[in-house]
Amino acid sequence: MATESSLIIITLDRAPLLRRTLEGLTRQTRPVGEVLVVDNGPTPDSERAARSFESSLPIRYVTEPQRGYGRARNRGLTEAHGDVIYFLDDDCVPEPDWAEVLRRALESGIADLAGGSRLPGQTGLAARLEYLSTDGPVLSPLLAAGPARHLSTSNLILRREVVEQVGQFDATLVMCEDRDYTTRARQRGFRLYYEPRARVTHYAPIYHLSEYLRKMRHYGHGTSQYFTRWRDEEPLARLFPASPAARLALLPALAAAGTGYLVARNLPQCPDAVPLSPLLFCGQLWWHWGGFEAMREERRKTC
Repeated sequence: MATESSLIIITLDRAPLLRRTLEGLTRQTRPVGEVLVVDNGPTPDSERAARSFESSLPIRYVTEPQRGYGRARNRGLTEAHGDVIYFLDDDCVPEPDWAEVLRRALESGIADLAGGSRLPGQTGLAARLEYLSTDGPVLSPLLAAGPARHLSTSNLILRREVVEQVGQFDATLVMCEDRDYTTRARQRGFRLYYEPRARVTHYAPIYHLSEYLRKMRHYGHGTSQYFTRWRDEEPLARLFPASPAARLALLPALAAAGTGYLVARNLPQCPDAVPLSPLLFCGQLWWHWGGFEAMREERRKTC
């Protein structure tokens, strides 16, 4: 039987973060019909964390042993009963009006998919660098509301009709499967909207500079996979060399350009991007190294 709405949270061995996210859902001004916790690496701690909220939330705990963001999100879509579907990450705590604000965006008729903003919750230099490299340019609550080219499943609502026409997430992408999904939705004529008033606080588990650099390498790998698929669609993708060897040779220049892009996109909402730009440059070196590795893998597959 269909319910009014389903919320999908994928998790992987992060029980303390999951508990904090679920606690935030207990305070919603517009509760959702069901909360699907998809465990992508089933552990007793994660299951206990999810089931401990069964008395306060309409929890359904399901497992997806095949690892990967796309596979886990697809399992959630398969299990979801709602006519409206929310996505929320297990390290994001929603504001009390989060679900209500996103739902209003759909009900107003301005969007078929709507995404909200992310505030930084984790303290420390490494976490700040991660925010400036990922969320600050595109998900700051200080950015203006309006039509979007793509949205993040860390903070998202969409109509069931979108799923019926767009289908599943691309499980072959190591990252950016949400960017790919919402791009496909936009190409089918669905309207994407950024609503910064739908806020979540992101507690990224980044504590050391080495973790920040590893994350950037991972982001670079996944983004390059995405850019390979959408080279004609994404203006930034066309700025990268098509040859892995050329990208490696140009890596310092690309990292410098990427740093300039991040600083420009973080202003004026995050002015500390300017003094932190040397460290952002280090992150961009690793981002482009991950992109080089992705291109090299792709070249080997086609040889």
